Amino acid sequence: MKNTLNEVISDIKKHWRGLDSYTVEHTRTQLQKLTHTPAQEPWLERLFADKPQSQELYRDAKHGFILLAHFEKQGMYRVPHNHGAGWVFYALHSGEMRVTSYKQITNQDGYTALVSRGANVIQSSSVTTYLPGDIHDTECLSDWVLMFRLTSCDFQEEKRSGRLIQFKDHTRKELS
Repeated sequence: MKNTLNEVISDIKKHWRGLDSYTVEHTRTQLQKLTHTPAQEPWLERLFADKPQSQELYRDAKHGFILLAHFEKQGMYRVPHNHGAGWVFYALHSGEMRVTSYKQITNQDGYTALVSRGANVIQSSSVTTYLPGDIHDTECLSDWVLMFRLTSCDFQEEKRSGRLIQFKDHTRKELS
């Protein structure tokens, strides 16, 4: 029986060169295949049965990237954050989420704030990439989302090192 997960991981491993345009485009193409995987593939059928909030699907010992699956419920919101020195792909298999990107700006008086660059609604079959330093938040808009997230490194280590920053959630109050 076909196993899209194994095929995608094998191909990403074979072509991984670190952060460059080739790796980003190639990995996006492979993750796009995951977003079209039929729910009847046994590995995906198990995910849908369990609906884990987060599950590691693969960790590459040589290159350091990690592929995770996340189920999120409607209204799940993650405050603006970056991924430190890491970078990430979000690949939506099912559902819809809003991602707002931000730029950290310091004005002439020394006041620093996040300024929204705008929001995009990410739908099923979409793959987006966030590079080191990109600041964004996420919000699940549909009843639930199944998102595959491929990280370039272990983000828990980025968080422990202080490189991954989660910003205060002041932006949503201003928009209400």
